[in-house]
Amino acid sequence: MAAKLLLCVSADQATAALWQGRRLARCRRFDNDENGWIAFSNFLLAGRGIPIHIMVDSVDEDYRFESLPHATGGDRVEMVGRKLKQLYRGTSYYSSSLQERGAGKRKDDRYLFAALTNPEVLSPWLRAIDFNGLPVAGVYPLPMVTTSLIERLRLKHTNLLIVTKNSAGVRQTFFKNLKFRISRLTPLGVATGVADKYYADEVSNTRMYLDALTVTHVDDTLQVVILDQDDSLAGLPAAIARGRPNMQCHLLARADIMSRFGIAATELDASADALHLHLLGEKKPAINFAPTQVTGGFQRYLGRRWLYAASAATLGSALLWSGVNAFEVLRLQDEMLGLSRQTQEFQVQYRQVTAEFPQAPIAADNLRHTVELAQQFRGSVRTPESMFLVVSRALAASPGIELARIAGRDGRISAGIGADLTQPGTSDQPSLNPGTVVQSGVLRGEVTPFHGDYKAAMRVISAFATRLATDDKVAEVRTLKLPLNVSSDSGLSGSTNASIERGSAQFEIAIVFKAGV
Repeated sequence: MAAKLLLCVSADQATAALWQGRRLARCRRFDNDENGWIAFSNFLLAGRGIPIHIMVDSVDEDYRFESLPHATGGDRVEMVGRKLKQLYRGTSYYSSSLQERGAGKRKDDRYLFAALTNPEVLSPWLRAIDFNGLPVAGVYPLPMVTTSLIERLRLKHTNLLIVTKNSAGVRQTFFKNLKFRISRLTPLGVATGVADKYYADEVSNTRMYLDALTVTHVDDTLQVVILDQDDSLAGLPAAIARGRPNMQCHLLARADIMSRFGIAATELDASADALHLHLLGEKKPAINFAPTQVTGGFQRYLGRRWLYAASAATLGSALLWSGVNAFEVLRLQDEMLGLSRQTQEFQVQYRQVTAEFPQAPIAADNLRHTVELAQQFRGSVRTPESMFLVVSRALAASPGIELARIAGRDGRISAGIGADLTQPGTSDQPSLNPGTVVQSGVLRGEVTPFHGDYKAAMRVISAFATRLATDDKVAEVRTLKLPLNVSSDSGLSGSTNASIERGSAQFEIAIVFKAGV
C-alpha cells in the first residue's frame, strides 16, 4: 500500500502521522499557534510528494437528513449539488451521502448532508501543506471515520452509541440500525475527580435528546461502547449505569485497543487521536468535505501515478516481448545448429554412397548442365496442337473435304509461301513481315465425292479456306494448288473427241499462324 500522511485538526491543535505498511508511525502533535505551524511545516519536509488526508474534530460541523425524489446520473448530481448550496451558503466544505431508499409509494432517496461550518480551523494547516506542495486527498469529519469501528468491532446493535476520548474532547456518535444519525463533542477541561460523572451526565443528555427526537424509545436499550485509549475512563461504565436504566456499557481498555487494532503503545501515548488516525489510514470515509480547489493537486498526483503505472506496464510488456524474442532467437539458433549438423551428416552419407558408384564417363557438373539444357529445349519446343484444333474446327463444318496430309513447321517466314490469291477463300488480313518467327502448315486433300463438277469443287475448297482464315489464331491462308488452273495465262490442250474422265479434285492450302501461337 502506498504511503500517505494523516492529519487530525481540532480547534487547539493538530496531530500528524505517517501511514505506511498498514502501520501508524511518527505520530506528532502540534499546537495551533505560530510555533506549531512552523514545526508542522518542517515535519512535512520529509513527506514531499506524499498525499495527505485530513480529519476534522470540531464542534463547527452540521449534519442533516433530507429526502429527495429518486434520480440517477447527472440529474441526481445536479439536484444534490443544488440542495447543498441551499443548505450551506457560508462554506464550500460540504458533502452528501445516499443513505437509503424510502419505503413509501414515492420511494424517495434519503440523503445525509454534512458540512464544516467554520473552514477557518483548517486555514493555517492548509497554508503549510500548500507551501510544501503536498496534494490533499480529502477532508473528512471525525464521526464519519468512527463508522469503521462498527465493522472492525463487529457491532450489530440496533441503538449504538460509541464514546471516544480525543484531543478535542469526548466524542459521542450514535448509530441507528448501524447507520450514522448524530454526533456530539464535549470539550475537555473537567477535573479528574468528577470527570466520570460529568461524562456520564453528557451521555444521559444524549439519550434524552434521542428520545425527544423519537429516534429511540424510552424503553429501548441503548448499547454504549467506550474506547479508553489512556485508561482514564475506567469508572465511566459504572457512572453511566448508576440510576440510568436501559443503558448497557462495554469498555475497551488500552490493552484491548492495542491488540485489536495493532497500534503501538508509543503512538497511543503520542496523541489521543491515534486511534482515529489509524482508522482513517485503513479506510477512507464516504463524506469528503474538500472542494475541488483543495483537491486539485491530488488529482494531478493521481494522473502522474496513472502515467507511471502505464509506463511501467509498457516497460514490462516490452521486457516480456524482448524476452520472448530472445528465447525465439536462441531456439532458432539451436535449430540452425541442428540442421547444420544434419546437413554435415547427410553430406558424409552422400560421399560414402557415391564412393561406391561406378566411374562416370564425364564429370557431374557436365551431366547437370546437359540435363538443364535438355529441360530448356523441352520447354521451348512447339507442338502442332493449335494447328490441329483450327483445322479440326474447319473440317467439322466442311463434310466434303478429305485431308490426305498435314505438314507443319516453325521458323521465320519467307517473302511468301505461295502466290497471292484473288479468288474467295484468301485471307483479308495483312501479310506478316518477313523474318517473323511463326508456325505454319500445308494441307493436302481432295473434294469427295467428286463427279467431275470442278466449279462445285472450287466452291467447297473456297469455303474451307474461308473458314480457316476466319479463325482468331490464323494470320494468313493461301491456296497453293486447285483441281483446275483458272489462271488467264494458262493454255488449253487435248481433243474434243476424247472421252470425259472424272478424275479427282485435289488441292493444297498453306496456313500461317499469328506470332506467339
